[in-house]
Amino acid sequence: MDDDLRRYFNYFVLLIIAFFPWINYILRRFHIPGSTIWDDIFILSIFVLSIAFHRKRFFTLFKNITVIWGILFAIITLFSFYINNYMFIAFVHEFRLFFEPFLLFLIILLLTPIDEVEFYIKCLILSSFLLAIVGIYQYIIKVPSSALWVDKELERASIYTRAFSIVGSPNVLAAYLEIALPLSLIFIIKKKGIISKLIYSVAFTGTLFGLLVTFGRAAWLSSSFSIFAGFMGYNPLIGTTFIIISVIIAVFIPVFRLRITTLFSKEYSNKSLNFGGRLFRWKQGILNASNHPWIGSGLGTFGGSASQKYGYFAGISMDSVYIKTLAETGWLGLTAFVLWVSWEVGQLFYKYYTKRNITILFIAVSLFSILLNMFTENLFDTWGISINFWGLLAIGEILSNEK
Repeated sequence: MDDDLRRYFNYFVLLIIAFFPWINYILRRFHIPGSTIWDDIFILSIFVLSIAFHRKRFFTLFKNITVIWGILFAIITLFSFYINNYMFIAFVHEFRLFFEPFLLFLIILLLTPIDEVEFYIKCLILSSFLLAIVGIYQYIIKVPSSALWVDKELERASIYTRAFSIVGSPNVLAAYLEIALPLSLIFIIKKKGIISKLIYSVAFTGTLFGLLVTFGRAAWLSSSFSIFAGFMGYNPLIGTTFIIISVIIAVFIPVFRLRITTLFSKEYSNKSLNFGGRLFRWKQGILNASNHPWIGSGLGTFGGSASQKYGYFAGISMDSVYIKTLAETGWLGLTAFVLWVSWEVGQLFYKYYTKRNITILFIAVSLFSILLNMFTENLFDTWGISINFWGLLAIGEILSNEK
């Protein structure tokens, strides 16, 4: 492929990935023809083109450890489907949610857009910053939000609005923002000019405020811990300062303190465990796994969008990727899944200490934050999050292997 054509093709792919939530929103909001299948068309067509452009490189993908774990997880899900013998369309629905976004990981490894890495990261920062600005505006003007998003007895008097931007859910918005939040730090640290540092500081601050007004506790905690871990690797003094500031915000700003302390109240625990809340659904997932300990009840049968659509589970969502995966694919599936999504993240942290590349560090921090958040949210049901997870993971691997 001609170098200029290759570069523009890379720009196009990375731009679509970074601005996925905006493109998806515009296409669906205005009912543009093909809006319900555009993401499938994009991923599959780009995958085919990438193989066509880089045929010789394609077979080297099977040596990649993340690809190997992904293939193992796929084999376990297929075996579980065969043994449990249930509705094929439910299996395909959930299988697609797991593996079609993963094609972006393969696509980026094939394209190896080393010269376009900063372009992608900057686009992702901008996309998330704009999501945050819309969310902050919603909070300021007190846009009505669902009563289900706060505890009406414990929180409703203080929390009137949870920002959701254009993505329809505060927790989904929080996940988008926690992906981008550590990435701004790359340029705040790397850039030499005051203006550049100021621009990315504004992006970081805006994204942070957007994250705060989602009132997404899981994203708050996972993002804070992962950034703290990153700073401790970069500069322990900054890490210590960051966690002190985070604690001050959580303790001395009443609305944030309320949101955190509610999580540990007896009333909240009782409701969550006995009245269909998150703890109740987790318990049901673990009970289901205990009945099918090795290979689960089958992908698409418990706690995800497929099981809800096809009548296998009456709950809203399992609200944990890991417990849902355990329930559906058993301990074998969960083990393969955890290795699939986390092996390379661990390698990125290790590579930072050997290369001292700040970009690798904060990409790892971003991904680690999502891995933590997946304990309490079913984030892989949201394509914009999963494709950027896999996109960042591929970018991180390319950077870590650069000589």
